[in-house]
Amino acid sequence: MILVYTHQITARLRYVFTHFFETYTENELEITDVLETFIAHSGPKFSYTTQELSNEYFVHANPLLFEQGVRPYDIQVKRWEDTPVFFSCDDSSAIPYDIFAATFYMLSRYEEHVPHLKDGMDRFSTHGSLAAMGKFTDKPVVDIWAKLFLTHFLDAYPEVVIKPPTRQIQTILEVPEAFAYRSKSFLRTIVESGLDFFNLRFVPLFERFASRLSFRPDPYDIYLDWIEQHRKLNVPTKVMFMFARPSANDRNISVFKKRFRERIKDVADHVPTSLLASYQSTNQNHLLQIEVARLSELIHRPLKDIRQHLIRIRFPSNYNQFANLGFTNDYSLQFVDRPGYRAGTGFPFRFYNLSKEQRSNLVLHPVVANEAVLRAQLTPRRGRRVLEQCKENNKQYGSPVTLVVTNTMLDQRTKNTAWKRMFLEFLESYDI
Repeated sequence: MILVYTHQITARLRYVFTHFFETYTENELEITDVLETFIAHSGPKFSYTTQELSNEYFVHANPLLFEQGVRPYDIQVKRWEDTPVFFSCDDSSAIPYDIFAATFYMLSRYEEHVPHLKDGMDRFSTHGSLAAMGKFTDKPVVDIWAKLFLTHFLDAYPEVVIKPPTRQIQTILEVPEAFAYRSKSFLRTIVESGLDFFNLRFVPLFERFASRLSFRPDPYDIYLDWIEQHRKLNVPTKVMFMFARPSANDRNISVFKKRFRERIKDVADHVPTSLLASYQSTNQNHLLQIEVARLSELIHRPLKDIRQHLIRIRFPSNYNQFANLGFTNDYSLQFVDRPGYRAGTGFPFRFYNLSKEQRSNLVLHPVVANEAVLRAQLTPRRGRRVLEQCKENNKQYGSPVTLVVTNTMLDQRTKNTAWKRMFLEFLESYDI
């Protein structure tokens, strides 16, 4: 057992230390504010407070874990053994930075609770983030800090058991548009066909009518193939369907279409199936409630997983609502325009509600890359490099890899062949 002494046990402190030692070590953790208990303990231990007690292993505590509410922090990103880090400690500390306060800052998404830069869709902007300014968007800094600290701590207490890195990868198939051609309304078909004709796009025009007449399969209907490929590769996957009324940013077909509903039930028989929440639901709670009720009724089971369409997520309101609706896993936490680690880690972690100062049951699963950020690399070869770096981070620091692609990237048309082949070859080669 690892014993930590502190002068004040707070919800923030308990949250971050519990996450830290459960994620990175095999040891049990106990936190105490009783000095006699700390002194009497003969096993691994350290103090986390504002002043060294004697000659113990001491980490100088930043005020962050003892505060309530939020306030702007003027953070200076520095380097620790070539790794970006912040919250410097004084010279009496066994390590030069308070990585526990820094970890809390990253996991709680503290910077998203204070005024921050947003993009044109009112989303958290990568460009204004601490990670971008500190040039560590592509580094799982929280996981690296953990490795650095435990390496130092092992020198004092060799009996500490560190969890070894394991092969950890999963995919999410998000479905913003279930079919390319089938089950769309007559009016929508005529409009889209007319656009194809007047823009001289004769191949999709032919495909549209061939699919509508059942002469060939719909190119977006790749679900069972996707499931079978993952079964063969032993890679876990989940499928998340948009199940909302169509809008400018939510272009799916009607939720009442028979073929659409049957396909969802088919998929739900094979893999975990849940909700891709609509763009509109971000700031319209009643819409999300409707989407949840309709989809759970269709598949005859409660929904446990959720991802917000176009990553339009707001702290803390959206996550509070997810938790209130009974979701246990969220897959919305990622940078909108580049691969990387929005919370500084690839490991799942509990959402911390800063407004209530308590740990939620909702587990956030960071997404390191999705189809959009892969395609932004312009070529499948460059996209593969991004994926290989994620795999390397998994190998070195244990950081799990969660990837999101859409059914539109995996369709059977020639334009996507190279991207589809690249992605499946990467999954097949994944071995750390």
